[in-house]
Amino acid sequence: MKSWNKTGKILPAVATLVYLFMWAPVFILVLFSFSNNKFGIKWEGFTLKWYAELFNNVAVRNALKMSLTVAIITVVVATIAGTLTAYGLYKYKFRGKRALRTTILLPIVMPYVVTGAALLAFFTRIVHVPLGYPSILIAHISFSVPLAVFVVLGRMARIDWTLEEASADLGADRLTTWRKITVPLLLPAIIASAALIFPWSFDDFTITYFVAGVGSTTLPIYVFSQLRYGATPVINTIGTIFVTLPIIGLLLVSLLQKKEVT
Repeated sequence: MKSWNKTGKILPAVATLVYLFMWAPVFILVLFSFSNNKFGIKWEGFTLKWYAELFNNVAVRNALKMSLTVAIITVVVATIAGTLTAYGLYKYKFRGKRALRTTILLPIVMPYVVTGAALLAFFTRIVHVPLGYPSILIAHISFSVPLAVFVVLGRMARIDWTLEEASADLGADRLTTWRKITVPLLLPAIIASAALIFPWSFDDFTITYFVAGVGSTTLPIYVFSQLRYGATPVINTIGTIFVTLPIIGLLLVSLLQKKEVT
């Protein structure tokens, strides 16, 4: 019993140390984004001027605009395509269904370097899509759709589908049933998919780096290009944005899951 009590005290302490080790660089990055030091490497008083400089920087604004545009379009297209794909995989029987359901997982588990190289070869040698906005959008949608598929499939496994049958028995056509019954039932998963896809797309560097081409600079690519010449306080502010957006997305997903449980 004494050894059990000792273990019960040690494990929380070890877990706390592990989390502190993991999050310490993030906390330092966020802290130094508010530091008055011109190199952003030590604390010299609180300031917001680096955030003002960030949004006054034309290159940063253009990169941020491109990242947001790509992420928003990816969220809309991938969420819709993933929802429809998940519905078809769950509700209908067809030849190759099991193989299709398995292969949809590949873009998630495949190394990003392999995916980026494969997409680059596909765009330049087979379909001849110009590298830039079109190639980035196609690439982001291709690796985001599977995420929406599996989130929505998880939700569909817990839905009472007799509600659709009741709607049909009451005279509603397929479109009305989909609009008034199916979509509201799937809405928590749809929103959760969008909340996960947005930071996934916004933060992506590896695949985007392969397919971006000349003149198409997203925010992660801009940060990488600037780090080659040394860190600046503006990089700390960009890093803070990269940290904040995924956390907001995860909090939204958590809130949606809590609402679903209640």
